[in-house]
Amino acid sequence: MNQALQSSAPSGEGGAALVPLYVAGVFREAPAAFRVQLIECLMRPMGALGLVAVANGVFAALRQRHGWDRLQVTLDDAARISADQVLELSSYLQQTAPDVFGQVAELVSRQPAVASGLSAMLLLHVLHSTLRRR
Repeated sequence: MNQALQSSAPSGEGGAALVPLYVAGVFREAPAAFRVQLIECLMRPMGALGLVAVANGVFAALRQRHGWDRLQVTLDDAARISADQVLELSSYLQQTAPDVFGQVAELVSRQPAVASGLSAMLLLHVLHSTLRRR
C-alpha cells in the first residue's frame, strides 16, 4: 500500500468500525466468482436464526434453497445479493463472529486482482492493524 494511503487509512477501533463498509466495497468491486467465495465465507459461521435476522432473510432463503446441510452459493445467487445486504451481514458478523474477518483477509489476499482495489487495501490495512493489537 502506498505511504499516503497507509497514513490516511483509519486503524484501531475507528477503523474496525469501518470493516463492514470495506467488506461491502470489496464485494461491489469484485468479479462474480470472488463474490461467491466471499458470501460463502461470510455465511459459514451463521446459524439459521442469524441468517433469518439479517438482510430481510435473503441469506436464509439462499441457504434453504440449496439445503441447510450444505453451503453452496452460485453465480446467480451472488448476482442477486447487493452490497448493502453484504454490509448488513458484515455488521452482524462484526458483533457475533468477528474472527470471520481473518478468513476474509486471507481470501482477499489470495486474489491479487481483488486485493489491488481500494476497498480491499483499506480492509486489509484495518484488519492487519486490528489483529496486531490483539
